Amino acid sequence: MYPPFVHFVVALPVVALFSQFTYQVTKDPAYSKAALRIIGFSFLVSLFALFSGIDDASKIMEGHTILKEGIAVLQNHRIIGFVVVALLLVTSLVKWFAISKRSSTLEMLSLVLIIVTLTASLYQGRGGGSLVYQYAGGIDKQVITQRIAERKK
Repeated sequence: MYPPFVHFVVALPVVALFSQFTYQVTKDPAYSKAALRIIGFSFLVSLFALFSGIDDASKIMEGHTILKEGIAVLQNHRIIGFVVVALLLVTSLVKWFAISKRSSTLEMLSLVLIIVTLTASLYQGRGGGSLVYQYAGGIDKQVITQRIAERKK
């Protein structure tokens, strides 16, 4: 269940960033509220991604369907996952306060937090991609055996 959820966690902050930029230019509160809804929804989806990712990681470790070098990358991926979820929570809260207080300072902080969250999410996505394509995370053992043999050549 992990892959469908995680793609939303990467894509939604991009949409929130555009909405927040549009708010900064137009000062139309509808764009600010849209950014809050998008980043808030991204936070909720990130919880599903986190828990399904933990489940998938345990299956990968139990089934030994990962190259040995990838285990450290998987552990780092798990830690960064928690960081992304925390950033989404903080960003959602700051964004909510910015709207409720009508604070331009908090709106600017929201913009910065969305950028930081997006950067962390993209970094996380890159790590996830390397887990699958470089370290064969979650791929059938036969494929892993073939990749090990190819590396030895």
